Amino acid sequence: MKKFRFSLAALLSLRKEQTQKCEFLLAAELGKLMVIKKRIEKTIESEDKALFSSRVNLDGLRMRENLLRRALNERRTLKIQLAEAEKEVEKVRRAYLEARSKSAALEKLRDKRRRYWISAVRQKEIKDLDEVSRGAAPRPNLI
Repeated sequence: MKKFRFSLAALLSLRKEQTQKCEFLLAAELGKLMVIKKRIEKTIESEDKALFSSRVNLDGLRMRENLLRRALNERRTLKIQLAEAEKEVEKVRRAYLEARSKSAALEKLRDKRRRYWISAVRQKEIKDLDEVSRGAAPRPNLI
């Protein structure tokens, strides 16, 4: 009995590699996004620290104002970076979903052809067994 062979196996392998590459890119972009979110949290913490510092003299007020201004500027910059990173994540996510759907379509085709092949092999085996049981199978000439 012949082994099942999918004629588009090379293409399926290529599509799986593309899907895996997109997964890695998506993971990297999500990592960048998380880093930016953590930096925003740290900026908010530094704003809180500046707001609730205990110095009441003029130098303390100037320092608090400078810290707040710097933290607000940094937060604005980080929010812009966050928006850009979210756009990039969505772009990579769309590419991943497209690659995954192409790969899934080929996998479904392979599974469908495999089921058909298994069915054909079983029918042939049943036919051969029926021929053997009826005695209609060709017998070798021993004379």
